[in-house]
Amino acid sequence: MKKIIIFSLIILFFTKTQNVFSSTNTFTVDNIEVTGTINDQNYKNRQLETAFRKGFEKLISSIVKREDQKELFSTDLKTVKLLLSNYRIVEESTRGNEYKLIVDITFDRNLVSQFLFKKNISYAEVKKLEIIIYPIVISNSELSIFSKNKFFEEWNENKDFENISFVLPVENVDDIDFIKKNLSVLEEINLNRIVDNYEIRNSAILIFRYDNKKLNAFMKTNLEGVKKAKKIDFESEELENKESRNNIIRSAKYYINELWKEENLIDISVPSYLVVNTKIEDSSSLEKIIKIIKKISLIDNHIVQELDNESAKIKIKFFGKIKNLQNSFLRNGIEFKILHDEWNLNLKS
Repeated sequence: MKKIIIFSLIILFFTKTQNVFSSTNTFTVDNIEVTGTINDQNYKNRQLETAFRKGFEKLISSIVKREDQKELFSTDLKTVKLLLSNYRIVEESTRGNEYKLIVDITFDRNLVSQFLFKKNISYAEVKKLEIIIYPIVISNSELSIFSKNKFFEEWNENKDFENISFVLPVENVDDIDFIKKNLSVLEEINLNRIVDNYEIRNSAILIFRYDNKKLNAFMKTNLEGVKKAKKIDFESEELENKESRNNIIRSAKYYINELWKEENLIDISVPSYLVVNTKIEDSSSLEKIIKIIKKISLIDNHIVQELDNESAKIKIKFFGKIKNLQNSFLRNGIEFKILHDEWNLNLKS
């Protein structure tokens, strides 16, 4: 037992977090597709470089707030290539004089962080979001909901954000009755009851009031327990036209995505430090916990400060909110809570 723990200490005493190539990695962008003309011997490299730039722009769109994106989109190709970690060609084909390439690209988290830090731009460790989307349309005092609602039918026709899974609610008579009874005050009252029946903890309720071709929209969101309510303005206000509805849906999705980024923003100029205790229940428990710590992208590095046969004290350097760190541990099977005025990490039983 003692030998195993000491061996772990030697290996794991100071470790910098490394992200692996994975579709769940924030810094991996999948299925970047480019096509081009075969007009010289360098056509493959040229399209690969186009894919790198396209992948970089997709990454920036997913982790950086919209107001900071324009500056970053002008980044030169040489810099983009320096930020790469690796790439994988998923598919390549030729048809006549056309060459098609599909690539998965992973950017180096630490290099991207340093790049953004120098530009004084924060970014978000955007993880997969599953969210109930509940569109309610009131047109000239008539309620349209579920299958009678065009937004309901068309919401998932276009996959605008790979990191967000929009789940539509199941038709429910009780929900319809509740909404009808409160039709004039939906913006003011608590609507939790219509989304609390689902296992998905995140939700967005959209209330569209459409009278005399004038649209008023209101959105209530609950993302990881953070609740917000706001009037939303759309450039398109015509609900009877499908293209206009698609523009409204796309804008609403952008708004939700921006809120999600705000909740996961990391100020890389201000790291935080935390000392945690963990029980050593058997010969492998410490190694399991260290393995998970290395996996969490919010954690920059860690050091085992104290160690005996029963417990270990680990100092963690991380970026972002303590709540997001806590949620990351929970998703990876670790309980992270205060016990006797100290933070404790323990594997879930």
